[in-house]
Amino acid sequence: MKKPELTDVGWLGPRDEMDRASHRFGKCSGCQEIICVEKAVAEGPSTRGQTNEMLYEAFRTHVKLKHSEDFNLAAVPATERHDA
Repeated sequence: MKKPELTDVGWLGPRDEMDRASHRFGKCSGCQEIICVEKAVAEGPSTRGQTNEMLYEAFRTHVKLKHSEDFNLAAVPATERHDA
């Protein structure tokens, strides 16, 4: 099975004013699930690097939980599951 990738990455907000964008999102190539994180709050002119890192960290967690052959859902307490 091919390892899932984060695709169709973009900003949620107006294209002409990225300062007003509120979230960064992407789609899992394996299951088409949308991964979305709130824009980072940081001192300085740009939060792009921090926000990207948060998105990719969320995606790595998604892959580990949803696509890992070693992952056992039964081992996760029901209160920590995020099944839709």
